[in-house]
Amino acid sequence: MKYLDGYKFRAFVGVFFKFVEAVLELILPLLMVLLIDRGIVNQDFAYIRNIVILMGALSLLGYLSSVTCQYNAAYVSQGVGGKLRDALMKKITKFSQAEFDRFGASTLVNRMIIDINQVQLMIAMIIRLAVRTPILMIGSIFAMTRINYDLAMTLLKFFPMFVIVVIGFMYLSLNKFKSVQNSLDRFMDKVREVLSGMRIVRSFNRVQDERDNLVIENYHLSENLKGLGFVNTLSGPTTTLLMNLVMAYLIYLGAFKVESGIMTQGQMVAIINYCTQLVLALVVFMNLVMIFSRGISSVYRLKDVFEVEPSIKNKENPVKDLEGPLRIQFENVSFSYPDERRLVLKDINLEVNQGEMVGLVGLTGSGKSTLLKLLMRYYDVNEGVIWINDHNIKDINLQVLRDRIAFATQNSEFLSGSLSENVAMGKEVDVKDALVKAQGKEILEKEWIEASGRNLSGGQRQRINIARALAKKPSLLILDDSLSALDYMTDRNLRESLAKHFPDMASLVVTQRTTSLKEADRIYVLEEGRISGVGTHDSLLNSNSLYKEIHEVGVKV
Repeated sequence: MKYLDGYKFRAFVGVFFKFVEAVLELILPLLMVLLIDRGIVNQDFAYIRNIVILMGALSLLGYLSSVTCQYNAAYVSQGVGGKLRDALMKKITKFSQAEFDRFGASTLVNRMIIDINQVQLMIAMIIRLAVRTPILMIGSIFAMTRINYDLAMTLLKFFPMFVIVVIGFMYLSLNKFKSVQNSLDRFMDKVREVLSGMRIVRSFNRVQDERDNLVIENYHLSENLKGLGFVNTLSGPTTTLLMNLVMAYLIYLGAFKVESGIMTQGQMVAIINYCTQLVLALVVFMNLVMIFSRGISSVYRLKDVFEVEPSIKNKENPVKDLEGPLRIQFENVSFSYPDERRLVLKDINLEVNQGEMVGLVGLTGSGKSTLLKLLMRYYDVNEGVIWINDHNIKDINLQVLRDRIAFATQNSEFLSGSLSENVAMGKEVDVKDALVKAQGKEILEKEWIEASGRNLSGGQRQRINIARALAKKPSLLILDDSLSALDYMTDRNLRESLAKHFPDMASLVVTQRTTSLKEADRIYVLEEGRISGVGTHDSLLNSNSLYKEIHEVGVKV
């Protein structure tokens, strides 16, 4: 496992000291035999004192060995967990929108937190117990054969029964844990959906309906957790009961051997100690099997993510310099979302040149936002080519592409933090200048923005979103319905500001407010994924019925 690189020595140290602890535990019952049979029986107090001191020293050494192992186990497991989280985050950030759609945010969060925690626990327990437990079990049986061969062989006859019990509980635990993980993913998806859409839920009086849906998902999760808990809870007591019954039977047989003089009292005490160690080791082994089964299930879930190759990635030797202003051309572009047969865009031909303002108009679901996602290369086209400065968009370095294009999205996203942090997004930019040019001068008074922009109005969100895009000083500005919450005067002032301060910047504007496109160089009308009209505002009013209808509805409103 490559994530153990850098921690293998500490893992070895932890395993070694746990091995030392286990060996010392096996020696102690043998010293007890000497203490009883030679010291106590012969009333040799000096011998007794020496054995007690030796047992105390070995106990202290065992304690120090255990502490050393525990520290290294914690260090290794937490270190591997940290590396896994870093690697998983890097992998996720490389995903295209298609991969995000495939997994969903909730399951990725669960894998980042819950599954990695399970892997950490598995690694820590393997270091702490995977060596100690077999050594105690094998060592106890071996020591019993040296004390009394017949009793040891009697114990071994019952061993297949314990193997069957362990395998059975491991199988049940693994299946139950997989069900719990799937139920948790569905429950988290539903919770996230309800919380993010709470305003809509309340406005349409669907609180009770959504609560009922959550109750159903919670019921399934609870039932699966109960099943897992039942299996895990039953495993330890079942193993303990079986082993204690076997131990009672061995003590019964041993009593006759002591009475007949075949065994000494000290040897009988040692047999009891080794049986006790064997019982405890078997219970620990059962718990280790449960932890291991859950850890392996989590490993496979993480592996599912790591093995996914992003569908959008840089080619070898990509274009890293888009010289001059951007020239964009869609040539016979068609697209359908993954796992869908329906074409969202069909045979699209479109162009945007330096300094132009190009509009996109269409009814909901006509493919406007999808077209913009293709331009940002969140998805790749199915057919056709998108040319940028005569380069196929697939040949251009993704960072270079997205540095030259600024995308003010339809749904503004905000992080809990200062206004400057939400505009700058980690870059050295003039926040004040960007906000002023985006007609958001009064927003400068706000010092703190809450998560999701809860303390902002719709217009403030859109202007901050536009300022964030302008701060990049892009060659192309995409406005995806980013003017809908602005009043007409602010809308006009913003367009005038863009024309004044960014004369060479091209803009691609998606809007239902046709009055915002009166000065557009070109407007494309999308209808059911196809371009049904191209022209200026005035020409489309005379030639395109859909555009005319959208305009008239907007004017009446």
